[in-house]
Amino acid sequence: MALLCSALAACGPTPAPQIEVTGPTMGTYYAVKVVQPPAGLDAAALRAGVEQVLAAVIAEISTYESESELSRLNRNSSTDWVPVSANLYLVIAAGQRISALSGGAFDVTVGPLVNLWGFGPEERLDAIPAPEQVRAALERVGYGKLELRADPPALRKQRGDIYIDLSALGEGYGADRLAAYLDGVGATHYMAAIAGTMRVRGTNAKGQPWGIAVEQPTPGQQRVQRILPITDQAVSTSGDYRNFFEVDGQRFSHHIDPKTGAPVAQRLASTTVIHPAGADSAMMADGFATALLVLGEQRGPALAESQRIAAYFIIREEAGFREATSTAFERLRAP
Repeated sequence: MALLCSALAACGPTPAPQIEVTGPTMGTYYAVKVVQPPAGLDAAALRAGVEQVLAAVIAEISTYESESELSRLNRNSSTDWVPVSANLYLVIAAGQRISALSGGAFDVTVGPLVNLWGFGPEERLDAIPAPEQVRAALERVGYGKLELRADPPALRKQRGDIYIDLSALGEGYGADRLAAYLDGVGATHYMAAIAGTMRVRGTNAKGQPWGIAVEQPTPGQQRVQRILPITDQAVSTSGDYRNFFEVDGQRFSHHIDPKTGAPVAQRLASTTVIHPAGADSAMMADGFATALLVLGEQRGPALAESQRIAAYFIIREEAGFREATSTAFERLRAP
């Protein structure tokens, strides 16, 4: 009887109708699933809508697109107030909030260092920058060197050569924009993901919470460390195990510490943040996941506790990996 019950349970109810589209974006990929799609929304229409949203996001915040609003702002050497769109203001303002809460571990002005270490739009040299190059780049970094005005939206630089990089918010911002689009067309059960950052609403095709896999942070492998059941929330994972280069056996991650000017070198390998659904929830999860990773295995969890952030940490140890969680994370996962 037990075997029969297991077989029946494995069969389960008939999955609900679902459409799915995937494709490249922002140097990575997107994946969107819609369960019980509303009338008139088929895969072709979904793909067209998703790609239109993502094209608009890239035109606003990409440093890889030379004519994006952000690229034009970075080329503008004025130290006077410069008008910006409401959307660009929204993203930069979110970065400034996370910067202040993290004591500068997160910083949207880190772009000169990102580029210097070969993780920006310029060609990677796979070489360690000279100390004097790092010092020169550090002089251009500091979130306090940006001033924002909400009405009308504008930005002022203390230095004309400030360079803003929104990559640590971009995937989340894109996922939020996709969620707004899906809400607008009447979707009530969906997952909208850009790489490791996503928004989910409702349930999956089996009527269950969306199962979000957190990878084991091992370079060159794809193993699941943990599955998180998520609904009506945003989730983002940031790790040092995918985008890096090595010189003489030493690995340099794309996560740059704005204080030292160098890639973080620590045992904290991965951070995952869960944020309640909201207009900017994936963007905030994205930014906080980066901030916690840069802060490391002690200061990261401390910030998560003080700010009631639902965070899940994977820490390298000699015998393998150790997990740690914040109180807010455990409360979310409690039955």
